[in-house]
Amino acid sequence: MIRDRGRIKWTAMMLPEHVEQLREWQKEDGYEVRRQPDEQQIEEWNLRIQEALETKEQLVVHYWREPDVVCAKGFIQKADVLEGVLQLQSPTGVAHRIPFVDIKSISDFE
Repeated sequence: MIRDRGRIKWTAMMLPEHVEQLREWQKEDGYEVRRQPDEQQIEEWNLRIQEALETKEQLVVHYWREPDVVCAKGFIQKADVLEGVLQLQSPTGVAHRIPFVDIKSISDFE
């Protein structure tokens, strides 16, 4: 087995632009791949949203804000089907407008 320092020993012979590109490439390796939800998942989300609207309970919504996934917690104010937007109000008063196509997951607030 070869035991060396990997990329560390080569960075001294690289241009600073190449080192920066390697760092960006390494950071991109940690990104999640965006997947489209299936029909069953969408149906579950719709039921969960309707239930939360009726019972006024808090939800946790994870959604894509490229290239990361953002978490929003709060009460659902409105689910606008025409605009394709979910409006969420956090307990601190911050309003979130989340497009339906960007939703990654919806879960109960715990």
